[in-house]
Formats: sequence, structure tokens, C-alpha cells
Amino acid sequence: MSISGAFSAIWTVIHRLQRVRRVPAPDLIPTFTTAVNTWQCDENDHLNVQFYTEFGHEASAHLLATLGLGPRAQRDRGLLLQPRWDHIRYLREFRVVDTVEVRSAPTEVGDRHLVIYHEVRNPADGSVASTVTRRVDSDRSWPAAFRQRARTACIELPASARPRSVGSLAVPAITLAEAPRTGLIEVGRTVVKPLECDEHGVFLPRHQFGRYSDGAPFLWNHLGFNRAAMQERQEGSVVVEMLQHYRTPLRAGDLAVVMSGLADFSDKILKFTHFLFEAESGTLAACAEAVGMKFDQKIRKIMTFSTEDQCRLAARKLHLFA
Repeated sequence: MSISGAFSAIWTVIHRLQRVRRVPAPDLIPTFTTAVNTWQCDENDHLNVQFYTEFGHEASAHLLATLGLGPRAQRDRGLLLQPRWDHIRYLREFRVVDTVEVRSAPTEVGDRHLVIYHEVRNPADGSVASTVTRRVDSDRSWPAAFRQRARTACIELPASARPRSVGSLAVPAITLAEAPRTGLIEVGRTVVKPLECDEHGVFLPRHQFGRYSDGAPFLWNHLGFNRAAMQERQEGSVVVEMLQHYRTPLRAGDLAVVMSGLADFSDKILKFTHFLFEAESGTLAACAEAVGMKFDQKIRKIMTFSTEDQCRLAARKLHLFA
């Protein structure tokens, strides 16, 4: 990836290809506002993907509170809530000092689960930067009053927020010991820090996405796309969609290992898969699908993989999905 000005062209082109509503739906509830900080941006001076997840995470808490089941109410009722999956589409970039606004609504209410839609916008120009859809599960049935409020606030999930290129893979619940035989490679080995956990001591979703982002250069290099050489040629990469499944919570002090690989590809798209393990037990903590592309920043177009590239990619494709 190269200079920030050229990189912004990636998002401009992608934005033109997406159908983005300029006016928020009137039934969406304001749930989060902030501004982008320098420390949240990567080498391209745009907001790192992990923070879109964080915006959805915090917006979920505020939506629950608006519907009568905030953190205090959950504690009073002895409820334990956990995210089960996050689906995110990345449509526009955010840059330093850009303002961020999230509006949200339930799209599905079950006896013990809730699916929430978040629309992440830049209120300065009204553009949709991302959509985040999250499923939250409770360890017991929802209180009747909350369930009624949630159902009243329900909307239909917009077509623009539905999965496009993720969700079709049958991702197996493998162990860390089994991972190398599938063709997965190690892209991260770290320790979960207390500051990366929530009030219950559980590893926050944002930092799980951050581990995948940190490991991306290892994966691209493994696939034969030297990141340093790409930068010299003004070639970038971009992630446009992710689907994350949360399996077993990690906690402060746990040892984490990320294994990643190529699940599938076409002449223009790479579909990655990431597995996050607890190292001591080898237990699968989370897994994700991500859709990425290569971008020529000089002519501002998505790049087509050469025949040589595709032969190399075929040789590195995971055995999990053969």
C-alpha cells in the first residue's frame, strides 16, 4: 500500500460501485457518535478496520439501553450477553478528524437472541461508510417488556447490508493442532492484555479484528504478493467485507494464535479465512471470512490477477475447501 492520497481512490471507486442511501432511515435510533483520532489510523492515514467493529459494539450497548436493557438492567436481572457473529461491509474510508455517527435498529428478535443493524455514517456529507450487522445471544429469555420494545423497533435489514461474498463457506471447528494440515499459516502469536478486554474480562471484538489486520502482511507475502514491492509499485489492497463468528471467549492473560489462509479466489477477488485459537488448549475462539482485492493506485482500478498469479494462488488454496 502506498501514499494516502492514492489509497483514498480505492474507496472512491468502491463507493461508486455501492448503492448508498444518503438519508438515514427515519426509524433508525442514534446510538453512537465520535470523531476519528490519529492513533486509530494506519499507514494509509485512514481508519483501521477494527474500529468499525468497535463502533458497532458500542452502538449495540446503547441500542439495548434505549430499549430498556442497558448494562445496569442486565446486571440487575443477572443476564449474560455475548455476540455470536458480526457481518461488516466497508464502503467508505474515514480519515483523521472525520466525524462518525451510528444509527441502529433491531432486525430480528428471538426468545434469547437479537439481530441488530448499524448504519455507520459520516454526518458531514451523509455518506454511509459501513454497515454492521450483529447477532447477540442471551443466556436466558429476554424480559417481556424488552422483547416488546425490540419488536416494535424492528426494521427489515436493508438489501445493501446483506452478505454478498461471505457466508457460503462451511468453516469447520478445527483445533490449533489440526490447522497446519489444512494449509493455514501462522500470522499472529500474542497475549490477550487486560486493556483489550471488556468489563467481564472477555477479549473485545475490536481487538480480534485487529489481530487479523496485523497478520494481513504475512498472508499476502505467503501468497506471493510481496508487500514492500507492492508499495513501491503503488499497488494497494483493500478489504470490502467480513463475517466473524465468535466461538469460545478469550480472557485477559490467554495466549492467542491466529492462523490464516486463502479459501477461494477469482480473477479479481481473494477470499481469506482467519482462525483465532487459544494456544494452551488449542480451542477455536473465533473464525472469520474476509473479501479482499488488489488495487492499482496509479490508474485507480481494481487489478486483475495474472495467469501466473492464479496458478500460484491455486497451489496455496486451503485444503479445507478443496
